[in-house]
Amino acid sequence: MEELHLPESLEVLEESAFFKCTKLTEVCLPESVRYIGKWVFHGCNRLRTLEIRHDPEYIGPWIINKSAKIRCYQGSKVDEYCQESGFEVEYL
Repeated sequence: MEELHLPESLEVLEESAFFKCTKLTEVCLPESVRYIGKWVFHGCNRLRTLEIRHDPEYIGPWIINKSAKIRCYQGSKVDEYCQESGFEVEYL
């Protein structure tokens, strides 16, 4: 599985939900996700981008590896999270 398509009804991504899914390269989270637990996509060594088009209520530490980048809107809470955590950002 290289791309991950999650259901629009999903609200919570528990801690380590996709930890070490080594085939993942692209993930776009649905806007219904309000909670992103720590290490959700950590260890996904081929993951290039995680797209988050909204501001979840909670984003845990180390949700991706430093080699991946997060696509988000400039000035969003996700952008602020990336700046504080040292993640590379690509703006939508």
